[in-house]
Amino acid sequence: MSHIITYTEEIDEHGYCQQRPELHTGDKYLHEVDGKKRLRIVLSVHLDKYVWENVAQWTIVIEEYFEEEYTLTTVLINFGQPDQKEIPVFVAEGMMGVLTCYKDQVCGELFIPSKRFNTAVKGVARYGFYDCQHLSKVTFFDARVVIAYEYSFAKSGIRDLCFNDLTPVLLHITSVDDCENLPKFDKIFDHPFPGKYLFRAASAFDEWENKLIELHFLNK
Repeated sequence: MSHIITYTEEIDEHGYCQQRPELHTGDKYLHEVDGKKRLRIVLSVHLDKYVWENVAQWTIVIEEYFEEEYTLTTVLINFGQPDQKEIPVFVAEGMMGVLTCYKDQVCGELFIPSKRFNTAVKGVARYGFYDCQHLSKVTFFDARVVIAYEYSFAKSGIRDLCFNDLTPVLLHITSVDDCENLPKFDKIFDHPFPGKYLFRAASAFDEWENKLIELHFLNK
């Protein structure tokens, strides 16, 4: 299971020059602890208060996975096309995403597989493909890929989504926030994309997530 790290950082603002911590919400990176690399996903970076005059206190919340809890692999972009290529990704507890340092390599159509080499994929991690500006389309073509977590494709360049016709994919309602190239639609009522899918949030998302865990063994 992932581990949540919360810490505060004090930064000198230098008058009107607004400084921030080096980390940003949605960053995904590898961090070495005692010679072992851990996967970290930054869930939030926010200003708490001004401690005194020009010194500000920030709080950073990080989701962390130990070395044995994630796998580094690759996924195909533009499958079956002349510009097909593989890009590095991580899979943590069955959830896929791309490290921030590789996000600009996500260019074109992304196919979410149910398995990559010996690693099973059940969905897309929190902030998995966040801010991938060159990502244009996402295809869920396997009925065993069943979930997309918070902000999984938010602020990306996607113009289209395509889902399978069997098991509905459950998407958190924030998963496509600020995707300016997507058509405007009501996430709860409209159905602009082919295939089966559901947008849910809050308790409705949690209830469906628990059901999917039972049916598809997301954490195994």
